[in-house]
Amino acid sequence: MITRKLAEITTLLCSSQSDAEKFDKGNSSAGTRVRKAAQLAAKALKELRKIVSEVKTERAQEKNQT
Repeated sequence: MITRKLAEITTLLCSSQSDAEKFDKGNSSAGTRVRKAAQLAAKALKELRKIVSEVKTERAQEKNQT
């Protein structure tokens, strides 16, 4: 689950590489698309962090119960 989610985020960022290159060449609207992808990735990364923390907490609780 975690690996799949991280792969999705990586794919999202990699797909914006061509827009980043276009922005570097002066295409301002490509910059808007890069910013949007970055915002989506940031949101997804925060969610991923939360999930990882929850799983770690659950595992620690299970370990303490045994």
